[in-house]
Amino acid sequence: MLARLLITALTFLASPLRAETVIVATAANALPAAEEIATAFTRETGIDVSLTHGSTGALYAQIVSGAPIDVFMAADDIRPSRLVSSGDASETRTYGVGRLILVGRSEISLETVADKFQGQTVAMADPLVAPYGLAAVVVMEKLRLDTATFRPVMAANVGQAAALFTTGNAEFAFVAASQAGLVSAPHTVSLDPIAPPISQNAALVGDSPEAKAFWGFLFSDTARDILSANAFGLPE
Repeated sequence: MLARLLITALTFLASPLRAETVIVATAANALPAAEEIATAFTRETGIDVSLTHGSTGALYAQIVSGAPIDVFMAADDIRPSRLVSSGDASETRTYGVGRLILVGRSEISLETVADKFQGQTVAMADPLVAPYGLAAVVVMEKLRLDTATFRPVMAANVGQAAALFTTGNAEFAFVAASQAGLVSAPHTVSLDPIAPPISQNAALVGDSPEAKAFWGFLFSDTARDILSANAFGLPE
């Protein structure tokens, strides 16, 4: 019996310990970039990453409620700052600067939006929980668009707004520039002249060595290159 216990103990000590998985919650628009960053991080460190995504507001609520999240990649700078203020996160920092664009199946420009929207279905993220939805509202106000003249469809997040367009359930959609390659829209309009850039911050929620390792990697040159390739602006 003693010999069997010794063999078992020696076998355990000889086996490599599995690294703890880092749980990263990311805003929908940053998911493609986050997937690439996670892959690069795992390849370099051997630490697995589990990604969950959704609207910034919904993910924030989950973290406040105690969800086991290590790093939060939000689509704004407000909620990460709130997490630090409430003691739910230890640090916040800008990882990328997002941009809102308008995609359409028919040709459109800033000058023709009001006419082109007439009677059409327009997808956008819910402004109550999604920063890109709030940005879309700002754009519509500046363009003096009357929602009574078209059919706005609210999605839970900007990723779902893009999906509504991709599946043919919307003629136009307000989406993130980082999603342009995914929606393959026939026509794209830059909203840079009227939509302010969106500062997207991350928050360090977990305190494990693995969580801190991913946090450091998120601001590395490798991650910055990935974010830039996904149409994010980079903080200084």
